[in-house]
This record gives sequence, C-alpha cells and structure tokens, in this order.
Amino acid sequence: MPDTYDVVVVGAGIFGSCTAYHCQKRGLKTLLIEQFSLGHKNGSSHGKSRIIRYAHPEGFYIPVVKDSYEQIEELEKKRGEKLWKNCGLLYLTNANHALEMSSHLNKHNCKNEIIVGNEINKRYPQYEYDDSWSAVFDPKGGVLYADKWLNAFQDEFKKIGGIVYEKEKVISYRDGEKGIILTTMKRVIKAKKAIFTVGTWLQQLVPELVPIVKAQPEAICVVYWKPKRESDLHYFGEDKMPVAIMENKEKNEYVYGLPTVDYPNAIKFGFHGGDRYNIGDEAHPPDQELIEKPRRHLQKHLKMIDASAPVHIDRCKYTMSLDDHYVIDQLPESPNVYVAGCCSGTGFKVAPAIGRGLACWVKNEKAPFDLSHFSLQRFKKSKI
Repeated sequence: MPDTYDVVVVGAGIFGSCTAYHCQKRGLKTLLIEQFSLGHKNGSSHGKSRIIRYAHPEGFYIPVVKDSYEQIEELEKKRGEKLWKNCGLLYLTNANHALEMSSHLNKHNCKNEIIVGNEINKRYPQYEYDDSWSAVFDPKGGVLYADKWLNAFQDEFKKIGGIVYEKEKVISYRDGEKGIILTTMKRVIKAKKAIFTVGTWLQQLVPELVPIVKAQPEAICVVYWKPKRESDLHYFGEDKMPVAIMENKEKNEYVYGLPTVDYPNAIKFGFHGGDRYNIGDEAHPPDQELIEKPRRHLQKHLKMIDASAPVHIDRCKYTMSLDDHYVIDQLPESPNVYVAGCCSGTGFKVAPAIGRGLACWVKNEKAPFDLSHFSLQRFKKSKI
C-alpha cells in the first residue's frame, strides 16, 4: 500500500519548509520530501544572510512582506532565537523612482524617508553618491538570518508531527479524481494535494509549465569583499551598515550589499542576475561580468572596500520567470497540484507568508493577502 497524506510538499528549501509547516499546523497530515539532504547547497536556500524589506518597486509585495514580518517576530519569541537584524535598508535609484516607491510605502503606512546624494554620504560614510542618486530609506529593512530561518521552520514542522523524507527524489506524479500519486526512487506516495517548491527543477518535474513560464535557470555568483583598512571594518558591521540595493534603471541592472554576516570581516556585495545554464551543466566557470559589475560599483561608490579581488565567491541557482515575478498558482490541468517558484533573488523574505497562503488554498480558504499578481494567467495575457 502506498504512503498516504493530505499534502505532500516536494522540495525542502525555504518555500517548501514554510509551506509544509503551515499545512501541518492547519491540521493536514503533511509530508515534506527533499531529493538532497536538508540544508543542502544545490539550490538557492543556503547561506547565512538575505535582505528583508518593505521597500519594493511594486506595492503589491508589501502586504505579503508584512505577513512574513509578523510570523518571524512571533517565531523569535517562541524559540528565543534571533532570526534577523533590523539595520535598515537603502534602496538607491533615481529621483522619480524613489518618489514612486515612497508612495507605495506610504499607502501601506510603512515608515520611510527619501535621502538625496550627499545626504546619503553624510549619514553613511561607507557610501559615496552624487545628487543624481536618491535613496528610499526603509527603517524596517535589515538582514534576515537565512540558515536560521530554514532550520527554524523545518524544526517547528517536525515538532508538530510533520514527516520529512530526505535524499529521495520524486521521479513523476499523476493527478486524478481521487488525488495525486507520486513515484519516488524508493516508494509510491498518495496524497490529496501536492505542492511543488523545487526551484531550478520545477520545469523538469512539471513539464507542462514549460510552454507557459519559459523560465530558465541562472548560475549566480555571491561575492564577498574586505575593506582596504582594518580600521574601517566597524563601518561594515550590522550596527553601522544598512543593507542596500542599488538600481540602475537605464541599464536595468541591480547590485546589492549586506554587512559582515556570512564571513568574518567581509561584506556581501553582488550582482542580481546570473548566466543561464542547463540542469546538469552547473559546474561551468562563472561569467566574469558577475564579478566585474559589483566590482565597478564598489570602485566608484564604496571606496573603503578593496575591489581588487573578492575574498570569497559562493555559487547558487536562480530560477526567474519572464517578468521577474513569482509563479504561485494551481496547475490549470491538475487541480490537486500547486506550484511555487521563480522566486529567486527576492523571495526568501516572503517565504513564511507564501507558505501560509498555500496552506490556505489547500484548505479551500482565501489567503490573507492578494496573490493574484503571481498567477499563471498573466503569461497568457502578456505579450512578453
């Protein structure tokens, strides 16, 4: 007889772990299944740090992020564990876009401030920007401790009776009137619902998404740099350096910076984007532009940093949709199957909220925030 569950969540990265936790918490017998070991480094959920923020070019993300903040603050109290550092966020862009972002934040009653050029430098001497740059300061922004988030949700899931299968790959699935049949390397599993949160492997496991989403995996370089002088280190700790996103609207390029969390005395400063690859061909050398783009920005705007060479380079995998927004929906031809993917680069912070939303859907309830912007329907309407 096959194993039987109310819900099987496939993929135990941050999205899958949060989703499994919320399903089990809502009284659904839930299995979380992972093809590698928990906490593996083959996807995009590993590492120590990510950015959490309200400030976003699109206002529809803000209610989702609010839900994540509420969950994390509640989880910190429950576990007695620090899960993020509120060091603030600077979103650097042009004046018009800064005003637009500030308007989104004001609409949702999120505190913010616009800072221009030299005022940025006075407040934060790590940075050097002229008056062609404006920044939205989000005082609620900060560093989330990614490895601790992942471990916390997996741990809480198991505490309330959730089941985890590690090192077990789902090979195929079949949807029918009575539910889902999943076949793994080791067994057959039956469930009423299945949720696929498998990152790079989404289109491989769910091939019917290929003509709709056309997402392509990208190999990312996460790059770390040290200050030129040891005496300047204090400027780059969590107590002095806000996290930052720098947006060049003309070139449609983004770089980002985080204080010294992942490695001793080294900031994380990288380019948001990667070079495309095919699954199974991940080992190829990184495109040097993934290092050169943040280097050029450091040389011009963070002159205390030694940009001659990075001190560490970590690799991870992105999966991006055509419009760079998430894909969170029920499969059109498989009503018992849900997918959550294409969230790389910006999705970690909203994973608790998305997990709650998916658990609501599985229970035939409405999510507590609007997820329609992430629907598959937009690709059918879009001319992309």
